[in-house]
Amino acid sequence: MTLRNANVDEFILRARKLEKSAFWQWQNQLPIHADVEAIAAGNWLAYKGLREEDLESFCLTLRLLIQNRDGLSIQRISQFVATWPEEQQAHKAAIRTAVDSLNERLDRRCMVSIHKAGTTRREFFEVLFYGGLVHSDPGKRASYAALVTAGPFSGLVFSAFWAILCDFRNCIQTMAHHVAKAVIAGGEG
Repeated sequence: MTLRNANVDEFILRARKLEKSAFWQWQNQLPIHADVEAIAAGNWLAYKGLREEDLESFCLTLRLLIQNRDGLSIQRISQFVATWPEEQQAHKAAIRTAVDSLNERLDRRCMVSIHKAGTTRREFFEVLFYGGLVHSDPGKRASYAALVTAGPFSGLVFSAFWAILCDFRNCIQTMAHHVAKAVIAGGEG
């Protein structure tokens, strides 16, 4: 049984692209300084050194790793890994734990609520991601626009979204690490 295929190789390359992205490099340069006046005026991305195109680029790469269509999504890769032989059990378990942890975190209540009944972090993410950042879903556009132009509140919106991006990135990096280790250990690297 092979431990790799073209989708696994592409997943690892895209995970590396996220890690090296300008957005991720920006967020690693702490402390992050907000332009409070610009945020209050409706610019949800008014942070020193943050460029909107860097966030969008990060999100477009992330989209490839979360949508199932191209075969290199978190779900598709974890399904492929589940077919690996038992000698890869440690890597399989680490990947399953990363995916389960991501899903558990996405299903938690978000600190920013869109609905009166509360909003999960997954729902919140989807409104921002598909309502304006990487798509323009007609059912999500108005909520997206309201969130990102909500004056001082939009700073909280960005913080909540950024935390979710970190969750996705951490899951993807853990998966890529264990996939690469398994491929090398299995003599396929």
